[in-house]
Amino acid sequence: MPDVQEVFRLATNKVRPDPNALERQQKRQRSSTRSTRTRAYLVVAAVIAAIAIGVLTILRTADPGDTTPGASTPPIALTFVTELPAGADAQTPAIVDLRGRQTGQVLGLPVDAFAPSVSADGSTIAFVAAPSGLGYNQIGVVGANGSDPHFISTPHLVVGATVAISPDASKVAFEGLTTGNVDIYVVGVDGTGLRQLTTDPATDQYPQWSPDGRTIVYNNAGARENSEDPQFSKTAEIFTVPAGGGAPTQVTHNSWPDAAPSYSPDGKTIVDQSAQDFSMMDADGSNERRWPIGMGGFTPRWSPDGKTIAFSYYKDVPDRPTVQLGDQYGDRPLVIVALADVASGKVTRLTNVGMATDINTPQWLDNGHLLIMRVSWTS
Repeated sequence: MPDVQEVFRLATNKVRPDPNALERQQKRQRSSTRSTRTRAYLVVAAVIAAIAIGVLTILRTADPGDTTPGASTPPIALTFVTELPAGADAQTPAIVDLRGRQTGQVLGLPVDAFAPSVSADGSTIAFVAAPSGLGYNQIGVVGANGSDPHFISTPHLVVGATVAISPDASKVAFEGLTTGNVDIYVVGVDGTGLRQLTTDPATDQYPQWSPDGRTIVYNNAGARENSEDPQFSKTAEIFTVPAGGGAPTQVTHNSWPDAAPSYSPDGKTIVDQSAQDFSMMDADGSNERRWPIGMGGFTPRWSPDGKTIAFSYYKDVPDRPTVQLGDQYGDRPLVIVALADVASGKVTRLTNVGMATDINTPQWLDNGHLLIMRVSWTS
């Protein structure tokens, strides 16, 4: 896959897990210094309210076919922050091979970009960043060859921590916040057709597309939401929803958390982080089974050929990365990238390849290379 050019000018049977072990893992994975998602969203929502009153006006064009207020927004000229705060650790959009060797770097991403998502055809990258002067996160999109760089503006709608670009690179699914609710939305890469897909009062997050582009899988925090990290809510379950709109379908029904799902390349299987390990199931939720890898892991993502699953796992270090992730700044847990062979379950740890927090997920560029938001750390 070609490097991105400088594009922003200013820029297996189911086994019930040990609940006490899960609680111990959760405490280690997140520290008190990480701002809670709920509090951050409420603060940003207040900023948006002020903007709506008149602090900042963004012109937009409405599409009669859209289903949310202020739904369709053409790309607008927003600039990216170009300097990190003093003391912040840089994130490098690194291309690494399956041995952890860096073979290149994706150029053009702003310094606060995080949570990149690469389209299945390798043509386009979506990510999250906070435009300079706007004060809250928006979606950035750029062609892999540096073409057509732009923001997808969503006025009065805060973009959350994860985005997912569709297989054909025509749309982006994302977490969005409005009126205090975090739901799944879809918008075209040209800024048109913004559509709200979910309305549940619990947090919806980690959307991922089916290979045919017709369905989005995600997790919902459920009735007993962990406000600090919804994906680790005891009632978190996996749902699917038609990408064009329709009723969501719950596909897991467990007494432990299921989160951060993704489809296999053939669309027949879903893998997700389930308690302290991973689970697999058929696309309709049937035939659910544990897929043990013998270690805690996050955000499993299939390789294009379906033979390998990349994921990350927590590493305890004395000095954790201090990073700027869009509109949020602070220390974040260090996660290390690992690979699991689907047939055998054998795990290869890329011990020198780390990222700040699991909302940065390993992204496959091809069967031999990953895009990683790489950070340095002191052991």
